[in-house]
Amino acid sequence: TRRSCQRRDFFWGVRVNITITGPRSVGKTTISKKLAKKMKMKRISSDEIGNKALEKEGGLDKATKSGKIEKIIQNSGYSLIKKVYDEETNFVFDLSGGSVSSIKFSKISEEVRNVAKSNSLIIGLLPSENEKDSVDFLFERERKRDHFKNFDLEELFAKTKKSYEKFPPLFEKFCDILIYVKEKTDEEIVKEIYDKIW
Repeated sequence: TRRSCQRRDFFWGVRVNITITGPRSVGKTTISKKLAKKMKMKRISSDEIGNKALEKEGGLDKATKSGKIEKIIQNSGYSLIKKVYDEETNFVFDLSGGSVSSIKFSKISEEVRNVAKSNSLIIGLLPSENEKDSVDFLFERERKRDHFKNFDLEELFAKTKKSYEKFPPLFEKFCDILIYVKEKTDEEIVKEIYDKIW
């Protein structure tokens, strides 16, 4: 069984910062919203930050498809995320999995992981301890997303598997708490996170 991540002390007076991350379609948006509401904390989304920064390019989705996002990542990707940790307090940060796991932009991802680790409690979400179950779970969610509606299913499955494989070894060192979400309700996941934090 996966060892429990040790809790670190992030209670600086009234300051509590929580980062939630994981592969795409694992449920970060839903869980971060519900956890923030339960804990009466501000929720911040890296996707929303990206959409705002890429407004002139048509938003995050269009910039990703056109390839223009790569220039933004190289020029300001880290600084946009670092700004959150420098300027905000008492937040739940929904941090995209790509921000912490990119191989192409490995140096930037390392910087993001370092600033997140230094300034927040890291909650990692994965579907299951079993790789096949995890990939199947994420693939079923990915195929329903508008973004992938025209994708060849075999290609999408391979893409999902390749993306997922980066996370378990990365999370072994990066996360303070690891939560498996498959076959759990949103409320059960939020309660598990809450109980492990407090």
